[in-house]
Amino acid sequence: MHTHEEDDALLEVFKQLGVDLQKPRELIFYFLFSTELDTDNASRSLDQKTIASEKFKVDPPWWKRLFAKPRWALSVTRTMPLDESKIKQTTSAFQEVASTHNGQYDGWEANVMDDHIDAAQVTDFRK
Repeated sequence: MHTHEEDDALLEVFKQLGVDLQKPRELIFYFLFSTELDTDNASRSLDQKTIASEKFKVDPPWWKRLFAKPRWALSVTRTMPLDESKIKQTTSAFQEVASTHNGQYDGWEANVMDDHIDAAQVTDFRK
């Protein structure tokens, strides 16, 4: 499950890369579930909070398909700044939705392509 410590780590990476954290941008949040029913119930719960989500099936690799069941996922797309308190509030709210419906909140990603980050910076950071 994605935690506030992971929020801090991601925000620190963005800070080091010079990303403008106050600029509103597209963020995608992810949830994972074992059953389609749990996924649908979580989606309805998000709908009640006026949060639209998209459901998709996550098939196991071809070599595991005889023995493993598919998993289900939800994604939520929002436009917001990378404000630490807002990110952590969202993480807390999404952790609660996931745990209520037997799933896990798997974290978020942000579109920072408009910030003109040098690819060499990203490569150097990964070392």
